[in-house]
Amino acid sequence: MKILAIETSTRAASVAAVFDGKILAESLRESPQSFSETLMPQVEEVIKISGAFENLDAVAVSIGPGSFTGLRIGLATAKALAYAWKIKIIGVPSLRALAYNFPRAKVLPLIDAQKNRAYCQLFENFLPLNELEVKPIDEAVAELGRIDGEIFLCGDVLHKIKNPLPPNVRLAPPNLKMPRASSVALCAEDLGKFDNVMNLEPLYIRRAEAEELWEKRHTSVRS
Repeated sequence: MKILAIETSTRAASVAAVFDGKILAESLRESPQSFSETLMPQVEEVIKISGAFENLDAVAVSIGPGSFTGLRIGLATAKALAYAWKIKIIGVPSLRALAYNFPRAKVLPLIDAQKNRAYCQLFENFLPLNELEVKPIDEAVAELGRIDGEIFLCGDVLHKIKNPLPPNVRLAPPNLKMPRASSVALCAEDLGKFDNVMNLEPLYIRRAEAEELWEKRHTSVRS
């Protein structure tokens, strides 16, 4: 399958063109600018380098959990491209795509959920071993000490771990710790399904901070 993939679940945005498991081009950018300003130039860059435009079968996009704003921009861009180019769209869970950096290994991807918490789910050989959860970061890491075998940690909150790691836990190397669009594409190929471009929604899990504050203010006003 010939896929253009978009990953915007964290502070780093990436775009990749992957044809039948081969990575033709990938752009990874961590920028102080909004994804709304940088994402389409990345798409154009990858299309130009790979020559992918004429041959695409689908757009794959990370759907979360992760940054609320990033997910909205990434999904809106992917939907617009799929609709304009008349190709399929594939939504890929962000944690599962992140696990694709670690074949034949146990890995716990951690994506920032704010307030010193992380979205987390344990994988082995790309397959989930438990349900997706939101937990305090150090609690999620400490629990790994009760699991047999070596486990890798990856994601955008590794710098927030305060306690010593259990003996069986290893930090991912810098080149593998963050989500990548190429992993989104490879995961999309294995999922073997397409989504409805009109109905595909982000996987938020936790409500946005703004929504929680809005509800608190309006509850206090009514009372």
